[in-house]
Amino acid sequence: MKKDAFGEKDVNVFGWECNPFSFKILPELFVGHEKEVKMLYNSLRGGSKFITLLGPTGSGKTTMLQYLSKVFPDSDSIFYISKPPKKADDWKLILVKVVNAGFFSRLFSKRDISELSLYELGQWVNRKMKNKKILLLVDEVHETAPDSLEWLRTLTDQIENMSVVMAGLPVFDRILRENLETLRRRIETTVELTNLTLPETREMIKKRVEWAGGEDIKPFTSNSVHFIYEKTNGFPREVLRMCGELVNKAVKSGVSTIDMDLMKEGMHKEARVTMNALEELPYRQKSILEILSSGGEMTPTQVVGRMNPKEYEDKGNAIRSVNNILRRLMKDHMVIRERRGKAYKYRISPKFQTMLVNA
Repeated sequence: MKKDAFGEKDVNVFGWECNPFSFKILPELFVGHEKEVKMLYNSLRGGSKFITLLGPTGSGKTTMLQYLSKVFPDSDSIFYISKPPKKADDWKLILVKVVNAGFFSRLFSKRDISELSLYELGQWVNRKMKNKKILLLVDEVHETAPDSLEWLRTLTDQIENMSVVMAGLPVFDRILRENLETLRRRIETTVELTNLTLPETREMIKKRVEWAGGEDIKPFTSNSVHFIYEKTNGFPREVLRMCGELVNKAVKSGVSTIDMDLMKEGMHKEARVTMNALEELPYRQKSILEILSSGGEMTPTQVVGRMNPKEYEDKGNAIRSVNNILRRLMKDHMVIRERRGKAYKYRISPKFQTMLVNA
């Protein structure tokens, strides 16, 4: 049986081996973004050194990187980095692992590695790899210190046949402009991820269900898939979240089909968000939305940490004010609150996230 198994009752209801709608990254089930994948392929095959992959939280950046690591045929060594190092010197450890991934590990000793400096690292990798192609897939680059990324640029320039795909939130473009102009000028291709189309959303649900042992989109109906798409705007993580919630609701209700009747039970009418809503918001509400859009899920304290401290008398006053603003944004269906351990975290609602990305 696969991991993330349901209880016996859930298996009896749907005939699944496991939960198909967990947040587990499953690159083999990657769907959609054909144009974006083609752009990445063409850029890498054309010898591009630096590529950025940008998109909001939950748009599928990590899944695309891991998909690329499994299917891209034109590199001798592909290495996925979930989060780049904050210290520049740690790039040495990463590139040693890249070289170690092949038979090259027998060609040098630990003493050779310990005596390496960052200034010698590029030449050392070239000697060991002997012009073999290297592809680094670097996730969460928006959280990295500029000095670390400057060294990544320098090393990538020095190492022959090495390309880097850097994935992060859209705010990374601003970080590049403000702090890393030299690196920004070296980027040859920028790929932007947004939401899936309706057919792609259906295919995503279908693949997940069949992976778990089910058939087609069952227990969902075509109408319920359409409704899910409208509510999530096709953002993969939000699709998984809503599907998982609906499955749990169906199990508790003792039904084997997730149709519109089940989906509308207990639902309230959602306020319509217009394009003018963002511009009409008070300054502080708009600022908090922009912080959440770039930072993903955050606690009120984390939001305060990204604000100008001069706007409030003290930190306590700032947190109380931000809590009140977040409650107002929740009431207007612009943000969603969920418990994470002992704390509550807030995130942009899917519909409003799409508008912020397009703004």
